[in-house]
Amino acid sequence: MEPWLAALIIVGAAALSAAGMLLVRRRAPAGTFFKDPIPGGAVYTVAGTAYMVILAFVFFIAFESYGGAKADAQEEATATLAMFHAAGPFAPADSAELQGQMICYAREVISDGWPAMRNKGGGSSVVDARVSAMEESAEQLAVDEPKQAAAFEHWFALNEERRHGRQGRIGEASGLVPPVIWLILIIGAVVVIGSVAFFADREETAVTQAAMAAAIAIIVVSGLVLVRFLDRPYEDKNGSIKPTAMARTLAQMERDQRKRGQAVVRCADLAG
Repeated sequence: MEPWLAALIIVGAAALSAAGMLLVRRRAPAGTFFKDPIPGGAVYTVAGTAYMVILAFVFFIAFESYGGAKADAQEEATATLAMFHAAGPFAPADSAELQGQMICYAREVISDGWPAMRNKGGGSSVVDARVSAMEESAEQLAVDEPKQAAAFEHWFALNEERRHGRQGRIGEASGLVPPVIWLILIIGAVVVIGSVAFFADREETAVTQAAMAAAIAIIVVSGLVLVRFLDRPYEDKNGSIKPTAMARTLAQMERDQRKRGQAVVRCADLAG
């Protein structure tokens, strides 16, 4: 979510709550709607605290999910670069083929994998096809020396790390907070914000009453907006997780290829 949109939602909720409070205040009796405001205040405190505890718990889970998604993307990119270098000991033609597949994998994760997570909340068929082609190329490698055998085993171990990172990254794409939890959070927010109207008092100043309602709305709605942001980690917005780590890996692999004087990889020429 863009910062300006988040600010607009929060300010709009605060303004609407303040306006509602002032509207209720016109019809409110002196000394609030409660004959004794102390029990009402105690009930409101309990309800508000319970809601904020629930919101804090959901925020913590969403924050963990966001951090996990970022770590998984970094793990995938790191393993991809390591796999590229692990292919070095093989025969020149085999090494060039496998390293080319790694470069194409990185390109397609950036160009197709990320949009697929944003738009569909899942993986990319293009990247899936590239993974199959990459692993097939690795299985067909000629292993003639102990050094190549060690590299072969190391490459597949790194491939498992890459697979783990990718699956974790994709697993966070659809969002962690289910619709029923959102329903509970929204209903709770309406109850907490709306219940402030019971404390409307025409003998209090309008500014004080409006500020009280606006403050509650700002706190509650800010929490909801924050959970919404963390629950959609791959949106193309400020602060969202972008394929930065994979882009660095791709740049490093292409730089290494240029240093060795190899031609630029054309992914269309490789099976995928």
